[in-house]
Amino acid sequence: MNAPILALMHPSWKSKAMIYFVRMEEQSFLREEEKEFKRFHRLSVFWVENQVFLRKIGYGIFIAFDGFLLLFVVWTMIDSFALSYDNENREVAQIVAYGQQDLHSYTIANSADSILQEDVRVFPIGNTRYDFYSMLENPNSDWWVEFNYQFMFDAGETVSEKGFLLPGQEKPVISLAITSQIPVQVAELKLTDIVWHRIDKKIISDYTTWQDDRLRIEVSDATFSKESGTTFAVFNNTAFSYFDPVFYVLLKRGPSVVGVSRATVASLKSGEHQEISLYWFGTLPSVGEVEVIPDIQLFNPDVYQRIEGEPSIDIRTKF
Repeated sequence: MNAPILALMHPSWKSKAMIYFVRMEEQSFLREEEKEFKRFHRLSVFWVENQVFLRKIGYGIFIAFDGFLLLFVVWTMIDSFALSYDNENREVAQIVAYGQQDLHSYTIANSADSILQEDVRVFPIGNTRYDFYSMLENPNSDWWVEFNYQFMFDAGETVSEKGFLLPGQEKPVISLAITSQIPVQVAELKLTDIVWHRIDKKIISDYTTWQDDRLRIEVSDATFSKESGTTFAVFNNTAFSYFDPVFYVLLKRGPSVVGVSRATVASLKSGEHQEISLYWFGTLPSVGEVEVIPDIQLFNPDVYQRIEGEPSIDIRTKF
């Protein structure tokens, strides 16, 4: 009963109405509780009376599922090793073949390009002796290569020598003072045992900077005269000291190379200046330019000298 109606009633009727309203609310609440209890009671009675049957149903479902899995495994094994064995082997072979083709294509696409080389030049130096020269280039920026080389000519061949090319490097290979009783005019360069090495980007992320830090060998004052030979100055403007650095010397007349030689220094320390003199044997034509090419195998740890230092006193021990 709402508030406006109660307000119009007599006080005695109003109290009786309130009591009736409260009793109605209590009876409604009790009916809800009674319904919930009856529902729980029915479920409890059903479980007590049928729990054995329900457990049997659960066991049956588990056994049926387990049996299905067992049959599936048995059927898969029979199908794999008896019914479809030949077909599956054929499909695996096809996958392997296609995979090998893909791997081969990937390898070819990412392999190193071949070494570039110029024609061989032969320089007679007198007394049936000859110098052999060819210029090689490594066109790869992320591969360096090791190889053996020798020059082949009609009367024989030169002794096989070891060579290398750093990434992107262009330098000569030479054989000096080779004796031949038959005049040599034409020769070929033979490269063997070629082994390519890829730069590990995890170790050397920026090879150009890495190489520049180690090959800042500055050459200056290169001169040539028939009386005193060739002289030039080198300055090791790096933080590294080297054993046996090599310097190739090319004598040029215009763009053409007319003479080749090689000088090896026993040691070149960091920050060191050295004057190098090189004498030539035999008859040489007029020379207009001297080119000097430093050559150090940066990937050989044996070329690096150990860092030397002098012991010092910690001045903090004075206090």
